[in-house]
Amino acid sequence: MTWDITTITGACLGLLVAFVVHEYAHAKAAYSLGDPTSKYAGRLTLNPLVHLDPIGSIALLLSALSSNGSLWLGWAKPVLFNRDNFKQPYLDGALVALAGPLSNLFLAFLLAVPLRFAPIPLLALVIKANVGFGLFNAFPLPPLDGWKILMAFVPKGLAAQMDLAEQRLGKFAPVLLLAASFLFIAPLLGPLTRSLNGLLTP
Repeated sequence: MTWDITTITGACLGLLVAFVVHEYAHAKAAYSLGDPTSKYAGRLTLNPLVHLDPIGSIALLLSALSSNGSLWLGWAKPVLFNRDNFKQPYLDGALVALAGPLSNLFLAFLLAVPLRFAPIPLLALVIKANVGFGLFNAFPLPPLDGWKILMAFVPKGLAAQMDLAEQRLGKFAPVLLLAASFLFIAPLLGPLTRSLNGLLTP
């Protein structure tokens, strides 16, 4: 991947699509399960401006361009939810968290169909962005979605401690994610991301 206008445009487009689909899926899932927090916060929308996080967006774009599109390490503005509004707090919380990565992977597989008939570079970049962003967020590290999904499979006492640990991270979360992304998330997810991209964007 070269740093030309087409590549940068495609990466930005992929970033916007991946972010919007991912965060809207979180908001919609939470609202459907009985928590209106996302609606009141204005997140139940496809407007990208309410979903973007400046640091996460820049990290995603730079990681994509520097890795030839094989890694998309970044994050959007998280959709908040209140577990007290769920019938099954940790299970429903996990479903809300899972909705984000699943929506990205579903869209990637869906877009791979027309790409087979029309090899459009911009479309391929949107697919890669959704694959990379979806897999990255499924990693079990706070405050990523994988951490919340993991809470549903551990004892409730441990899940409560995990929830508290995530809350205490607060403003330090972006620093942790940046460090973790390049230290061990990228080496672990890189092969899987490249394999799935190779399958969907031949």
